[in-house]
This record gives sequence, structure tokens and C-alpha cells, in this order.
Amino acid sequence: MAPRTAKTASEQIDDIEAQIAKLQQRKKEVLKKQSERVAKLVMESGLADLDIDEAELSKALKDVAARFQKPAASQAHTPAPQN
Repeated sequence: MAPRTAKTASEQIDDIEAQIAKLQQRKKEVLKKQSERVAKLVMESGLADLDIDEAELSKALKDVAARFQKPAASQAHTPAPQN
């Protein structure tokens, strides 16, 4: 009798679930690292010491983010800088 090489459906599902668990853990680690980075910047900039409503702070941070985000359309049609 030849050895079985194909995995059963149950084994395949177990493999997929193990991969999902690894990806979920990796996602948690990435989110934690991002959170720590932002928290560090907030502390260094003095934002943590301000007496400001969370909604107002959130809006201000969104405004800052918008300054650094370029619309997709303008990226495709931006001319090269002229010297």
C-alpha cells in the first residue's frame, strides 16, 4: 500500500486555521507597533498634555494627515519639477 500524500479536508482546514491564527497574531503585532509609534509621537509633541476634547483632537489630526496625503488623480498627472 502506497503512503497517503493528499491531506484530508479536515487536515486542510486545520492548516488554514493555523495560518489564520498566525496572520491574526502578526496583525496584532503590527497594530501594536503602529500604536506605540503614534503614542510616542503624541507624547514627544506635547499633544498628550493638552486639555482638548477627543473629537477636536481627532479632527485636527485628520487635517494633518490630509496635508500629507495626495489624491490618486494628482499623483498620476503631477509634472516633474523644473529647475
